[in-house]
Amino acid sequence: MPILTTLILSGIAASIASKMGVVKKSNERVQRITHRAKKYGISLNKIKKEKALPPKEMEIKQQQYVAFGALSFFSLGMLFYPVFALVGLPLLAYNYFYYIRKLREAYRKKRNLSVLLFDLLSVGVTIVMGMFLVTALVLWVLFTAQRLIAKTEREAHIDFNRIFGELANTTWLLKDGIEIEVPLNSLNVLDIIVVRAGEMIPVDGHILAGEGMLDQHLLTGESQPIDKKTGDEVFTSTLLISGTLQIRVEKQGAETITGQIARSLEHAASFKNQVQSRGDQIVEKGASRTLLACAAALPVLGLNHSMALSYSGFGYQMRIAAPLTVLNYLRIASRSGVLIKDGRALDKLQGVNTIVFDKTGTLTEEMPHIERLVACADYSKQQVLQYAASAEQRQKHPIAQAICHHANIQALPLLELVNSDYAIGHGLRAELIDPTQVQQKQTILIGSRRFIDTAGIAVPKHIERMQQEADEKGYSIVYIASDKDILIGAIELRPTIRPQAHNVIKALHDLGMTLYIISGDQESPTRYLAEHLGVDHYFSETLPEDKARHVEALQAQGHKVCFIGDGINDSVALQKADVSISLHGAATIAQDTADIVLMTPNLLHLPYLLTLSKELHQHMNHSQWFNNMSGIACVSGVLLFGMGLSGAVLLYSGGLLANTSSAMLPLLKHVKKTGSD
Repeated sequence: MPILTTLILSGIAASIASKMGVVKKSNERVQRITHRAKKYGISLNKIKKEKALPPKEMEIKQQQYVAFGALSFFSLGMLFYPVFALVGLPLLAYNYFYYIRKLREAYRKKRNLSVLLFDLLSVGVTIVMGMFLVTALVLWVLFTAQRLIAKTEREAHIDFNRIFGELANTTWLLKDGIEIEVPLNSLNVLDIIVVRAGEMIPVDGHILAGEGMLDQHLLTGESQPIDKKTGDEVFTSTLLISGTLQIRVEKQGAETITGQIARSLEHAASFKNQVQSRGDQIVEKGASRTLLACAAALPVLGLNHSMALSYSGFGYQMRIAAPLTVLNYLRIASRSGVLIKDGRALDKLQGVNTIVFDKTGTLTEEMPHIERLVACADYSKQQVLQYAASAEQRQKHPIAQAICHHANIQALPLLELVNSDYAIGHGLRAELIDPTQVQQKQTILIGSRRFIDTAGIAVPKHIERMQQEADEKGYSIVYIASDKDILIGAIELRPTIRPQAHNVIKALHDLGMTLYIISGDQESPTRYLAEHLGVDHYFSETLPEDKARHVEALQAQGHKVCFIGDGINDSVALQKADVSISLHGAATIAQDTADIVLMTPNLLHLPYLLTLSKELHQHMNHSQWFNNMSGIACVSGVLLFGMGLSGAVLLYSGGLLANTSSAMLPLLKHVKKTGSD
């Protein structure tokens, strides 16, 4: 009867192991079908991709289940009926050969011989000694930790991609006047697609026909929707709120701005590899010493106790705990609207003591705001603004947008613009039709002081004083005049300081940061802004090529520098800094160069990031301390209390599970904040 029971149970175990291989082949077959379906644009509705696991995670999950099955059968055999242990043998063999295969692959890639021997000892010796329950426990703990890392990495990538929203798999192609639904990946450059209200724009291109309102906050961080019309450029991952657009495809897929940024998400896992490498270095240093200690102890303590020393494994647990911890912190940051392209930056940020802000586009917004309107002769302030906005209504530069925005707020009707030409001397000559005037057609001059002086128009003394005050503070004055040599008025425009700038400066000071402003403006306005915000130091009249030199000079003085910029001319400085940060919606090259991108223009992310980085550093130190204490406890147990291999394995497994659980704590700690964000 026992023999029959044994054969039946062994057959069940063999069937399970065989089934695992069948499942693996089945999964591979489904993946091949899905890949071909994507290639040919076939929609497989029955395959729920959101539930499908990556092959690596599926493989580890399978091994974890097998290891748990082996552990369960060996435990039943030890506690109740020894024959149950025989069922665990084929499952253990399945795990063991998979483990050996992975060690062989690791050897080909890394060739860290002492680390691989260390790995081999953790499993091989227990099998040779017939300690199958111990072996099953070790493998189950290792596969459980590895599965947790794979799952966390997958979820981190999902969090990153949610930043950009989700695009449909199909789009409407306009061909010979007929709209045809086609797979998104089948589009070609110069194709024309139709996008309607409520749909995401799936390509980068220009509008050929139609008008609409776009929500671009996912891509540019703009809080307000923006109107788009024929000839305007549009980008993927922006939402069409109203209207219908015909768009000529210029870039699609990986070539779009979103695609380029999405490619950089692959670097988010680079720190996992770097930390893994750092963990390997810790193990590499201790592995050879541990092996020598085991060899030296063998003739004195015997095989059991000498091999128990191998489970001291100083630093070994960090190979699991470190990447898991970092991936969780990357998820926390991404859920708060911060894209960390190179995870090493989050670790280095805790060592930063100096932050350098590029002035324009970071502390100040691109579009200025109107501070004062001054009218001359018999004109009113409303007329000054109306003439200025009417002349600038077709211009796209920030000053024109600020003037038109101010007129729109006051609900001023714009005059019809007949013609406009740039004139020598930094100005615009515009022909307007004013129905309230006898001579409806008027010519308006709008531009700089130089432009007005060139036209021979006199400037009153109170406008002269206004100009002097503006020069001292770095403000801009726009002059409006008629072609009859009469100055109509002047508009003072001031840089718009970002709403959170004052609070951010205070918060950074509280964290002990030394702050700099770097600007191409003259000394007086740069000094005024620094004093107004409470920034410690500033560099003024800085040429683009000199920004990087200032960063290098600070580094030579011992500063750890974080540079924050958003322009093309900031790219070299961003590259030279210890950590570089850009704002989403900045110049593409700045976003590509920066280690970290703030997906919304909220500067309060900066002190939050610094705090998060210090928390990561402390958590990593805590994990390493816990690992070292586990190793000391193992050595002490073997040498002082005669603890054997089984006790060492239990101590090691318990420590690894505890350290792995600790690596998940940051995600739980920040769950309320990330959930609200």
